[in-house]
Amino acid sequence: MYKNILKGCLISLATMGAAYADEPSENTEQWLRAAQNPLLPVFSVPFNYTFHGSANNGDVSIFALEPIMPIKLGSVNIINQLSLRILDTDGGITGIEELPQLYASNSATGLADTYFTSYISPANSGDFQWGIGPTFMFPSDHPKRELGSGKFSLGPAAMLVKQTDSWTLGLRVKQLWSIIGSNGRSDISQMTVEPFASYNLDQGWYLSTNMDMISNWNSTSNNRWTIPIGAGVGKVFNLSDYAINAKVGGYYNVDRPDQAPDWSMNFTLQFMLPDWY
Repeated sequence: MYKNILKGCLISLATMGAAYADEPSENTEQWLRAAQNPLLPVFSVPFNYTFHGSANNGDVSIFALEPIMPIKLGSVNIINQLSLRILDTDGGITGIEELPQLYASNSATGLADTYFTSYISPANSGDFQWGIGPTFMFPSDHPKRELGSGKFSLGPAAMLVKQTDSWTLGLRVKQLWSIIGSNGRSDISQMTVEPFASYNLDQGWYLSTNMDMISNWNSTSNNRWTIPIGAGVGKVFNLSDYAINAKVGGYYNVDRPDQAPDWSMNFTLQFMLPDWY
């Protein structure tokens, strides 16, 4: 099934590119900056599909709705991101952000943990921007508490972004510690380090990489890190009053825990409604 989904994503991206090959160029550069910089005060609704393959106990599919909701408060912007995820797993898998510990012994499908992060970022800071704030993880995994941590967790988050005419370079870091939750589940101490980069091409096309490096500090040293490498391609469709950002990417885990996937692919379709420019 996942092969058909990924094939459909690639066909959709190519079809949209052909349909809008002659799209107006006005504001395309601003749309690209907005699509690639999460700290800009742009309201958007990304839909993400990620497939993690070749783990010892099977595969994982994740459908995510991740709205970005900015609030402008004078000299600062508050960038809020909510992440709601539906997860399907063949069995006990770990080494990805959504599954910080090995738990499910059989296949399971349902709502995973809910994430919320809020960055406070200076407004009008030019081509270099930064943001800091809290991040939360709520144990909304349902119906059998197999699809997440089973814990309420919180911690700090920070992001740096540098943009030029051709490049966007960034780093996002967050750390979560479990506070309360199921006594039958292990405590959580998980860090996510996410370097990301984009290089702009013609007509709204760009190359990108977005590598989520995960560390579970409570695991043994040889089962602590998931480190992927990979890249993807995307395109921003300039529709004047709004824009659509579509991208697809693939990654291979050069280091991973024993029960983690070998590789992953993802597809994002992001609807943007900015008024910042």
